[in-house]
Amino acid sequence: MKKSVVFIFILTLTFGAWSQNVNSSTIVIQTNGVCQTCHDIMKKNIPYFKGVTDFSYDNATSKVTVTYNPKKITPDDIRNGIAKLGYNADHVKADPKAREKLPACCKNPKSSHSGCSHHKSGGGCGGH
Repeated sequence: MKKSVVFIFILTLTFGAWSQNVNSSTIVIQTNGVCQTCHDIMKKNIPYFKGVTDFSYDNATSKVTVTYNPKKITPDDIRNGIAKLGYNADHVKADPKAREKLPACCKNPKSSHSGCSHHKSGGGCGGH
């Protein structure tokens, strides 16, 4: 009898873990973020979109990787959410009003950041 209870318990845990993985998808979205401040803005917002379970941002490529529950949010919802932060997200253009509110360093092309004193010292542009 004890072995049956233990077996059922293990089976329940295994099935529970499996069902959680089935309910998640991952998407990589190209943004036009350019600096650590962009990363920080996205990190403070994207993980809190309803249905998002994990987030990462690659500073070198400006790509956002989002793991989400497709029953709660769609890839286009995520892209639109990023656009409302002021950033392009794949084919979805940034909201112009949100873009205007971003710090100056976030609105400059990535190539222009080489002259930024904060970037030369290894810091972000948050000091602008």
